[in-house]
Amino acid sequence: MINKLSAKFTEKLLLRQSITEEERELYIYGFFILLSNLMYIILASLSGLLLGCFLESIVFYIAFQFIRRYAGGYHASTETRCEIISTLSIISSIIVIRLSKQYDFQNILLVVTLVSAIIIFCICPLDTPEKPLSEKEFKFFRKKSRLILIIIISVVIISYFLKLSFLIAPCCISLIFESLLLVCGKMKSRLRYFFKS
Repeated sequence: MINKLSAKFTEKLLLRQSITEEERELYIYGFFILLSNLMYIILASLSGLLLGCFLESIVFYIAFQFIRRYAGGYHASTETRCEIISTLSIISSIIVIRLSKQYDFQNILLVVTLVSAIIIFCICPLDTPEKPLSEKEFKFFRKKSRLILIIIISVVIISYFLKLSFLIAPCCISLIFESLLLVCGKMKSRLRYFFKS
């Protein structure tokens, strides 16, 4: 859906001669990234509004996007599957954030986050067979994702001591979610390698 919309926007620019044919793929990709982010931030915001945790949903989305961009993780094989999984994952994450406001399971959340942070630190970045990382890219993405991980963990620790609960659960859930995506992505690549052998 988003890919088709991106292609339509690009076609309009081509018809107006605002871009050249050589720039077509670049613009399709750019529109795809822009529209995807816009759609998911709106989804996170609306879910947060409906569940009474708007600010937390925005914090979650921002923290998750930063770590996901550099650490990588599972990628669905089709765009439709990706949209469905992403939508369900964002809504589920915001439901957990809402439940954390209602029930006190902050200590469990912190322990799971610590385990998730270790997983992210060890596995990141995870590339895909479709877009493997060069050694230089791997080092760059590892450095960036570990830096972002440290920043998010620092926010969690500072928020815990300052009792800023609106930051704790969203940051924790962003790391837990990312670690799940990394583990699933790693398993997917191992299974692909196993079945090729």
